[in-house]
Amino acid sequence: MFKDKYGPWAFIAGASMGIGRALSLEAAARGLNVVMNARGAETLAATAAEVRATHGVEVRELAADLTDPKIGEIVAAATDDLEVGLFVYNAAVAPIGLFLTHPLELQLRSVQANCATPIILLNLFAPKMVARGRGGISLVSSTGGTQGAVTSATYNAGKAFEWILAESLWGELGDHGVDVTAMLVGATASPNFNAFKDTLDPELCNRADSEDLLDRMRNGLFNPAEPETVATSLYDGLPNGPVTWSKPLDEWITTRSLAMPRGEVTLTWRALMETSARPPERQAR
Repeated sequence: MFKDKYGPWAFIAGASMGIGRALSLEAAARGLNVVMNARGAETLAATAAEVRATHGVEVRELAADLTDPKIGEIVAAATDDLEVGLFVYNAAVAPIGLFLTHPLELQLRSVQANCATPIILLNLFAPKMVARGRGGISLVSSTGGTQGAVTSATYNAGKAFEWILAESLWGELGDHGVDVTAMLVGATASPNFNAFKDTLDPELCNRADSEDLLDRMRNGLFNPAEPETVATSLYDGLPNGPVTWSKPLDEWITTRSLAMPRGEVTLTWRALMETSARPPERQAR
């Protein structure tokens, strides 16, 4: 049924590593051919070969930068002969640090990747899905997109854009047979994230039974989801939008955050970043 509803081709933006790799493998496992898009051609080719060898589907590689102003033309040329029934946008440019420390060029690249390019690609794929009366769209957003965040203002704002865009399209396109969801991803295991996790204080971040938002946010950082769990949750949740989470804790944090005064939530995020690190005397050696 998944292939009938969302096939025969999936287009995965940001497909070669981490969540994107898992999304590509899982789409292929469910019987879809996959167009895999990522910026780095070498890594993309290696992951594409893995998808082909593991699942025996057709794979088309598209090495292209999602912040390229001509990305719409590039993707259209690469997919014009295909029936794309599933579009997953898993990409971001994430400036980390105080807003005024980032050059304007980097901030605008983040806006392009998180806001403009999804709009461009949705205008390419969604009309054809509506005309066929079936299809699926998921924008991989973030639990961070539900709140202000010291040190990731532009990134969180972009993910908020994706979240609200997906919810809106869920309301618009569902009557035409097109399922839409925002995947609100929390902390997810990757080499870079695992290196960050090693700096966290286990005594602060293992309070799983606490009802305090800061404690639960710390616990989420300390216990990241695996990329494969994110991919499975996204595809399983696609018919049940408009929002999907990869684990119950992420849903709990989102729900609690949205129920609190906005200033309190933003200051909680700042406390999370400023107070969760392992003290120097207990740093891992």
